[in-house]
Amino acid sequence: MTLRRLGPRRLLAVAVTAVAVISAGTLQLGGATAWAATAASPESPDELLDPEEGLDPDEGSDPGEGLDPDTTEKDCDVSDAEPGESALEVTAITPDRVPRSTSPKYAKAARDDRVSIPRLNEANVQQRYLTVEYLLPTGVELTCVRVDLLNTSPQAGRPVLQTVTRAAPTADGGEGVKSIGRDELKVRATFDEQHPSKVKGKPSEVTRVGYRVSLFGKDRDGTVITARKDSADFFPLWRMPAGFDRYGQRDDKRGGDDWCSSFAHGWLSVAANKALLPRINDISGEHARNLGHGTHLTGNDIDAFHPYRFSGVDAGALGSGGLNYNRLVAATKAAMNADEDGLRQVTEWAEATRTRLGKLIDNKNVVRIYYAAGSQVKGDARFVTGWASALLRTGRYEFTDAKKESKEVDLGIGAWSRIDNQVIRAKDFRTDHNDHIHVALSETRRK
Repeated sequence: MTLRRLGPRRLLAVAVTAVAVISAGTLQLGGATAWAATAASPESPDELLDPEEGLDPDEGSDPGEGLDPDTTEKDCDVSDAEPGESALEVTAITPDRVPRSTSPKYAKAARDDRVSIPRLNEANVQQRYLTVEYLLPTGVELTCVRVDLLNTSPQAGRPVLQTVTRAAPTADGGEGVKSIGRDELKVRATFDEQHPSKVKGKPSEVTRVGYRVSLFGKDRDGTVITARKDSADFFPLWRMPAGFDRYGQRDDKRGGDDWCSSFAHGWLSVAANKALLPRINDISGEHARNLGHGTHLTGNDIDAFHPYRFSGVDAGALGSGGLNYNRLVAATKAAMNADEDGLRQVTEWAEATRTRLGKLIDNKNVVRIYYAAGSQVKGDARFVTGWASALLRTGRYEFTDAKKESKEVDLGIGAWSRIDNQVIRAKDFRTDHNDHIHVALSETRRK
């Protein structure tokens, strides 16, 4: 047994250690050492732990903006308190897991260390939660929990971007704090419709975020005691900059598919970089949720429309990527049959695609590109896997016709001058990218 002073009287404090509930694969987050504060007649929990510590009031958002003052004051009411010591302690903060795909192929295609921050005054579709474990001294009632979103980028000083949740624990967690045991809480760490984002920082400058969990309690004398702990860092994802044309299916009911990293957001915001990309299909899912890709987990992988659009193809229509590829197949068939217009179309496709790829290769933050290899065509043995990449890279494609004679489509443009580049190599022309181009970015520039 340990005797600790709580207010003017000595109370027996028995610390009950929480049992971690960690599912397989869940990250265990560490953080700063919890501390117990002494209060000097505070009017509210905010006066015990200043959420604006390190925050320039002229920059960013009001940490408490977006919270209902009537609700928070009622649920987190703390009366005047006398100074005192406390054994209240936050012992662990564990994030939930981002939903995995039911397909074994993509079961690992998700990241738990990514969190999506919506645009100003918008909310997340999918909510994320933290499991908070704590030690509660005997005779102390837990009255309020606050979760602050921190900017933990290097040299940022850990300012509070916004108070995300502030409420008393309840059995149903209606206000974002659910009691799941005497010493465990499930707290909301993202933005809902009642508490939308008020974060105003530049996405390209906020490269890491974290959460500060603060607990408030009262002992039998009414003395307010507090404790807090910071989570490990997360990588923020942001909605891509406005102004880009889109194509393909949207995924808004499950949180959208245009979430990008801080670096990618800054890269896409540059006009010269924006001009390099055709219409965009998707980047990453909300909180790096699986989109049915093996990649797209970090907000740095962009799927875009073909570098060349055939006449009559509406790039914004559903299925336009596949339709454009089918037009390439049709034009190549015509060229195989000595049709001059078909040959002209394929040549234009190859030249325009080479030009666009060359500009992307010249950008040192583009580290990988995938594009169409060309697949076999049912009922036409002249097409073998790789026919499209052969035309693009070498300017020629040899095939065997129905009479078993060797023939060739020669575009008359010679081999591609960038054929030996290391960004889109021969193996990076793939059949699963026949209907789009994939551009992977990296903050680390290529040499």
